[in-house]
Amino acid sequence: MPLNPAIRDWHGRTVWLVGASTGIGRATASLLHARGAHVIVSARSADTLEQFVAEHDGARALPLDVTDRAAVRAAMQAIARDGGLDGMVYCAGHYTAMDPDAIDLDDMVRHVDINYTGALTLLDAVLPHLLGARARKP
Repeated sequence: MPLNPAIRDWHGRTVWLVGASTGIGRATASLLHARGAHVIVSARSADTLEQFVAEHDGARALPLDVTDRAAVRAAMQAIARDGGLDGMVYCAGHYTAMDPDAIDLDDMVRHVDINYTGALTLLDAVLPHLLGARARKP
């Protein structure tokens, strides 16, 4: 199925990709960059993000731990000061393979903090800005 023309061209759009250091997040950031988006990549690993920025002209690294609510709000405020946001992709995730009888409660709490609460924290910080961007652009 061919791509919808509306999603082929991202020129002039700013997209924040959270969890963009590896895997699907990094691949999505690369694709959006290739389609003309100004990409902001976030993850805990500053070194990996800087490598992405070195390989993608104009990309911006914004190291972030999604479990730190104050840091998430500060990151969104910094993005807003720099021109705003048109989209956000949440690919941050945490998974540890283990036998069911060896489940570590602290690790399970970390799973929930990153995979669920982190996503809600980002959505809470980003949604007002995305709704504003929607009103400004076709």
